[in-house]
Amino acid sequence: MAVPTVTREATAHDTAPAPATANGLLWRAISRRWRLVVPGLLLMTLWQLSEALVPIAIGWIVDAAIIPLDRQAMLWSVVGLVALFTVLSFSYRFGARMSNRALNEEAHDLRVEATRVPLARRRAMEGASSGGVLSVCSADADVAALIFRQVALGGSAVISIVGISVYLLWTDLIVGLIVLVGVPLSLVLVALPSRAISRHSTAQQAAIGEASSRATDIMTGLRVLKAGGGERWAAEQYRVASQGAAEAGIVTAERSGRVAGIGSLGMAAVLVMVLVAAGYRVVAGEMEIGTLVSVVGVAVFFEEPVRMITMMVSVFARSHGAAQRLVDLQGSAPVDESGTEVPEGSRLELRDLPLPDGRALDLEVARGEVVALVAEQPAAADAVTLAIAGHGDHTDAVLVGGHRRSALVPELAGHLVVAPHRVDLFVGTIRSNIALRHGKAGADDGVEVDDDVVHASAVAEIVEHLPDGLDHVVQEGGRNLSGGQRQRIALARALHADPDVLVLHEPTSAVDAVTEWEIAQAVREMRTRRSGQATLIVSSSPPLLATADRVVHLPVHGEPRSGTHAELRADSATYRTAVDR
Repeated sequence: MAVPTVTREATAHDTAPAPATANGLLWRAISRRWRLVVPGLLLMTLWQLSEALVPIAIGWIVDAAIIPLDRQAMLWSVVGLVALFTVLSFSYRFGARMSNRALNEEAHDLRVEATRVPLARRRAMEGASSGGVLSVCSADADVAALIFRQVALGGSAVISIVGISVYLLWTDLIVGLIVLVGVPLSLVLVALPSRAISRHSTAQQAAIGEASSRATDIMTGLRVLKAGGGERWAAEQYRVASQGAAEAGIVTAERSGRVAGIGSLGMAAVLVMVLVAAGYRVVAGEMEIGTLVSVVGVAVFFEEPVRMITMMVSVFARSHGAAQRLVDLQGSAPVDESGTEVPEGSRLELRDLPLPDGRALDLEVARGEVVALVAEQPAAADAVTLAIAGHGDHTDAVLVGGHRRSALVPELAGHLVVAPHRVDLFVGTIRSNIALRHGKAGADDGVEVDDDVVHASAVAEIVEHLPDGLDHVVQEGGRNLSGGQRQRIALARALHADPDVLVLHEPTSAVDAVTEWEIAQAVREMRTRRSGQATLIVSSSPPLLATADRVVHLPVHGEPRSGTHAELRADSATYRTAVDR
């Protein structure tokens, strides 16, 4: 049976090394969107300069048209204002469009890049909550991409401040010097707390991730909570986590508000000094009324770009904190941990695999063999399956096809599949959850699922009662299916992959006894049909044990014993106790 594969053309974004710092990640984002960033910044700067030219134009109109009562000058002034506002409007429209396009494209790339870490690196999720990783892959990626809004708005504000300062210096030296000294001083005062805001923002995002993790955990086990009367306990758990996120958000907002207040106070002081100096120049006859209107209007205009820069400082601090969490996720596991070796054959070996109780396990599954492992301690069974799957610190004790597990290539679906006891289904259809190709419901790229797989896993009994059959819609987490139905679909998924080495961990624990016996026989028939395949079943199910070539019994105490199910059951009371139901 051919193993379904999905190929995708690699891009420069995929192959480029991930930045090691938050600043590096933000700079990389800007550099790979420069074709949108540069024209967007120029257009936004034109918008800001046009905004500043409005009071200058009004002052010129006062001197050239209103005071001398010149109708022709007034007519041309109206035409000029219309043209100015047209440029102002369209420059903002297209500049904001380019900046927002860069923001959304980069946010998409960051989300994909972050999501690839837990998908492609086997140790990325160790020590991390699913909600925390979800928060980084979604919210933090979006917040980090706000750097483009900061470049567009903050950058254009800085450039416009410089340009208008030159105009003020040309118009009146004293007023220009007041602005050149006062505005940069206000910006320095605004920038000083930015690092503290970044730290608090990082803590806030972490707290939000923890709250998200609690919510995910609660929603996953909602039926259990309701059945056991644990609603109040769960609500209290989430309340505590949410309160932590709220308190962290309040601290961040307080620091951001303090920065905004400092910026407004600084600009108010600058504006007062400009008004006093310009008013004195008018009284002394050294400045015309129209020029006074222009100077005061431009001075008032300065409040908007400074306010914008103040806001961008806070937003940058948030983006920096989000970028740091993205970098931390990238650094949570080695970039290329899997190696380059391809398994040669289907021999599976465990050599001195450490178990949680301090013992070590030696186990071998030869080509064409079906072996069952009965581990009386659940922790030991988990240790075996996790190590074979490539998780934990003991993967070097596992050999697949003559190569250590840690040295194998990442793309192993055709060589090795470890089907865990926990069943995870995804939004799509039964067909897509078996073939692991997801499109719109009922349109899974024409993927065919072998009838033998459907019958061997007893999925046929499910779909024969559904009007859409294999194209029946599966809701999030498979919540519209029973536990037994979900387990059968997961087994079908493992059989559909048809790997050289297949490891099944309690694949039929939620299935009735009659169906379990039918599944056990069908699984053995499928796994021995193609020569050279190896199968390890970690289970205490009598039907699965009875169909295995060999059973390895790992008791709580003592050495492992090996034999057929019938031999072990006849010779060992401990084994009978472990497997009899």
